[in-house]
Amino acid sequence: MASKKVVRRTPRPADIETIRTLLRAGEVARALQSVGDRWSFLLMRDAFLGVRRFEDLRRRTGASRGTLTARLNSLVEQGLFYRSPYGNAPSRLEYRLTEKGLAFYPVALCMWMWENRWGGEFGLPPRLVHTRCGNTLNPRIACVHCDASIDRRDLSYRPGPGATHYGDQQSTTRRRESPAISRGDGIDTTMFHCVDTVGDRWTALLVGALFFGLNRYDDINASLGIATNILADRLRRLLAAGVIEQHLYQEHPPRYEYRLTKKGWGLFPFTVAMHEWGTQWIPAPHGPGLKLRHTPCNHRLHTKLVCGSCNQVIEAREVEIRGATRWPAGQRRGGQGKKPLVRRT
Repeated sequence: MASKKVVRRTPRPADIETIRTLLRAGEVARALQSVGDRWSFLLMRDAFLGVRRFEDLRRRTGASRGTLTARLNSLVEQGLFYRSPYGNAPSRLEYRLTEKGLAFYPVALCMWMWENRWGGEFGLPPRLVHTRCGNTLNPRIACVHCDASIDRRDLSYRPGPGATHYGDQQSTTRRRESPAISRGDGIDTTMFHCVDTVGDRWTALLVGALFFGLNRYDDINASLGIATNILADRLRRLLAAGVIEQHLYQEHPPRYEYRLTKKGWGLFPFTVAMHEWGTQWIPAPHGPGLKLRHTPCNHRLHTKLVCGSCNQVIEAREVEIRGATRWPAGQRRGGQGKKPLVRRT
C-alpha cells in the first residue's frame, strides 16, 4: 500500500539510458527468452525432482496438453531438455535434463530459497538436506574469487560490447498466462508463489529495473518499453505480493514511487543466478551486454552456490528431500489483502 506519510523523493539515477540498454541487452533478458514463463519454471522444478514423463509433468504442473507440449518442445529446442525413449514402444519418450539444463540448478535453488522464506500460500517447499554434511540446506551465493557472500551493495556494473546489439533479442508478443490452480488432483503447488511472482519475463525485468534504482512509473516504462496496461498489471501483482511498496512523495497532485521491500530484495540472488546462467549458456555473439564486478576483490563477478554449513559447492545429486519445512514463528508472507491501485507518477 502507499504510505500515508509523504517521504523524501528518491533521486533519479543519472544513467537511465544506460540502464535501459542493460535491461534489454543483459544476460538476464536473454535467459528469460528461454525460460521466462511460469510453465517453463515449473517444468525445470519437476525435472530436478526426477519427473520425466509427459503425463506426470501434466499432472504435477496443471498445464493443458497443448501448453505442456509447446513448452517441452521449446525447452528441447533451447537445449535444456532432450528426449529419451523408454519401454518397448519407440513413441514413449522421457524428457531429461541436458548439461545446460543441469546448470540451471542454482537458479532453481535460489527460487526455493525465496519460497522457503517468503512463500506459504500454496504450502511450504520440502526440507532439503545437503547429504555431504548432513545438515538442512541453507545455501548462500558467494564469489568464486574471494569466497565472500554476494551483497548487492558490493557490485558495480558497466555495459559490455553486446550492449548495443539487442534489437533482435526482444519479443513483446509473449503474454502472461493465467495459472490453472486446482487442488486435490495431483498438482504440486510447491514454489507456486515464487513462480507466480517472477514467472513472467516482464515481471522479472521490472524487478531488475527496481534493482537498478528506477522508482518512477515513467522511468520504468521507458526502460522496459512495454505497454502501459502491461506495466500497470505487473506493478499491481508485485504490490499485492508484498514485493514492492508505493511511497507518496508529493501530495498535490499525488505522486508515488515504487520501492522494493525486504521481500523484493530477497529476489536478488535469483537475479544474479539468472545472470550467471545466461552468461555461460546463452552467450551473445557480440559479447556480454552487462559486466558485473565484485568490488571487494575487484574481479569480474563469477558466483557459486555453497552450503551454509560446510561451505562446499552444492551439487544437485548431493541434495535430498526430507519432508516439509517449518514456518518460522512470527514470519508472515506477502500477498494478503486488497490489491492496491497503481498510480502513474
